[in-house]
Amino acid sequence: MDMKIVQSSTNVHEQRIGDVVDQKSIERRLLMKTDAVVLPLIVLTSTLAFLDKLARAIFYLGYLVMEMPTVWLLTKVPLGSYISGTLFTWGGVVCCMAACSNFAGLATVRFLLGVFEAGILPALLLVNSLWYTKREQLLRTALWYNTFAGIFGGILNFAVGKIDGPLSTWKYIFLIYGSVTMAAGILVFFALPDDPGHAWFSTKDEKDLARIRVSKTRAATRDKNREAIADPKYWCVAVFVIAQSITNAGITDFNPLIIADYGFSKSKTTLMATPQAGVAFVAQVVCTALAYFVPNIRCVLWTLSSPPALAGAIMIHMLNAASERDASLAGVYLMGFYNVPWVLMLSLQSSNTASATRKSFVSVSVAIFYAVGNIIGPQFFRSSQAPKYGLGIGAMLCCFAIMAATGVVYGDQRYGQSDSQIELDESLQVEDLTDFEVEKSFRYVY
Repeated sequence: MDMKIVQSSTNVHEQRIGDVVDQKSIERRLLMKTDAVVLPLIVLTSTLAFLDKLARAIFYLGYLVMEMPTVWLLTKVPLGSYISGTLFTWGGVVCCMAACSNFAGLATVRFLLGVFEAGILPALLLVNSLWYTKREQLLRTALWYNTFAGIFGGILNFAVGKIDGPLSTWKYIFLIYGSVTMAAGILVFFALPDDPGHAWFSTKDEKDLARIRVSKTRAATRDKNREAIADPKYWCVAVFVIAQSITNAGITDFNPLIIADYGFSKSKTTLMATPQAGVAFVAQVVCTALAYFVPNIRCVLWTLSSPPALAGAIMIHMLNAASERDASLAGVYLMGFYNVPWVLMLSLQSSNTASATRKSFVSVSVAIFYAVGNIIGPQFFRSSQAPKYGLGIGAMLCCFAIMAATGVVYGDQRYGQSDSQIELDESLQVEDLTDFEVEKSFRYVY
C-alpha cells in the first residue's frame, strides 16, 4: 500500500514538472509570436506618428483638445480598430497638407493632425500593458518609442529632397508620408488584434496563457480617477513630462537651426541631425537591457541618464560654433540621452498602474502634460537670440535638472511600501481594482 502511495505521489510530481515545462514552452512561443506581429505594428505606428508630426503650437492645441474624449474612446472602441482608424485618418490629413496654399489652411490641417494623433500614445501604452508583462514592457517601449523616426526621418527627408518633379519638395514629403500612413492603417486593421484573447496567430492554449501571464482587467464599475490624482507618483510624472516635453520641443524644433549654424548645407543639416537619434536608440537599448537583468533600477537609470543630456546642452551653450564645431556638435548628439528617462518613465507608468480605468486616465494625462510642455517649449527660443538661443538653452538646462530630480523623487516612493510590494518577477493578475484597493498584493517596480 505504501509503495502505491509513493508511486502515485511520484507520478503526480512528475506530471506537475511536465506541466511547468510545457507552460514555459508555450509562453516562449507566445512571446515570440507577439514580438513578431504586435511589436512591429506598434513600432510602425509610433514611427509614422513622429515622422508626420509638425511640432508647432497649433498641432499640440488640437492634440490637447482631443485628449479627454480619448479617455472615453479607449474604453468603448476595440483597441486595434481604434489605432488603425486613427492611423488611416491622420494619414489622409497629412496628404491634405500638400494642397494647402495659405496660413489658414495650414493651421486648420495642423490642428486636425493634432486631434487625430492625440490618442496614439495612450493607445500604445495600453497595447504595451495588454501584451507584455512588467519585465518585458521596458525593452519593447524602448524599441517602439520615437527612435526609428529620428534615425530614418532625416535620411528619408534627404532622399525625398532629391526628387526632381513638378511639385515642390515639401509636397512630396507630405504625400509620401501620408500615403504610407494610410496604408499602415489598413495593415494594422487586419493584423493587430484588439487583445491577446482575439489574437489570430495564437492557439487556444496560448490565448489562455496570455490571460494568465499579463494582468487582465475588466471594465470599471466606478470612477477611479480621484485615487490616481491622490497618488504622489502621478504628480511626479506630471512634472517630469512637462519638463521633458519642453526639452523635446527645443530639440525637435531648433536642432536643425543649431546644426545649420555650423555651416552645413540645408540637405546635409537634415542628415547631421540623424546621429542624435542613434545615440538615443543605443542608450535606450543598453539601459533597458540592464534594467531587464537587474531588478528595480529603472529610477536609478532615469536619474543617471539625464546628466549626459544636460552636459550636451552646456557644451552647445558654452562652445564657439565656428572654432569648436566638432565639440559643439558632439553636445548636440549627447542631448539624445533626453529620451532615455522618458522611456523609463513610460514603462514605470504602465507597470505601476493596476486598474484598466486608471491606466487609461493616467496614459491620457501623460499625453496632456506632453502637449502642454511642447506648447510651452518653443516660447523660450526667441528669434532675436539666434543662433545661441540663450533663454531656450537655459530653459533646457533647468528641465534636464528637473528630469533627474523627479527620478529621485519617484524612486523614493518605494520606501513607503513593504518589500513584498516591490516587483521581483512577473505581474499580478487582478480585476479592475485600483492600486490602493490591491495595495497589499500589488507589486510595484522602481
